[in-house]
Amino acid sequence: MAIRSVLFYLGCAAAWLVLLPVLAAAGSVALLSYAVFSEFSEVLFGRPAPSLDNSKAREMARRMCTGH
Repeated sequence: MAIRSVLFYLGCAAAWLVLLPVLAAAGSVALLSYAVFSEFSEVLFGRPAPSLDNSKAREMARRMCTGH
């Protein structure tokens, strides 16, 4: 195996070891800020935060699992 290939694989491994934690941290910050600002908007404007409609999700899952 050429030294160039070894260095390439080491570079890829190092990039993943750096990128994965950075992406995980950025995703966590994004979710946390979404939750915090959603709560702030509810307090400031008096409107409840939009929530998911579970009945639609259940219907989609039922259709997907039964094949209809």
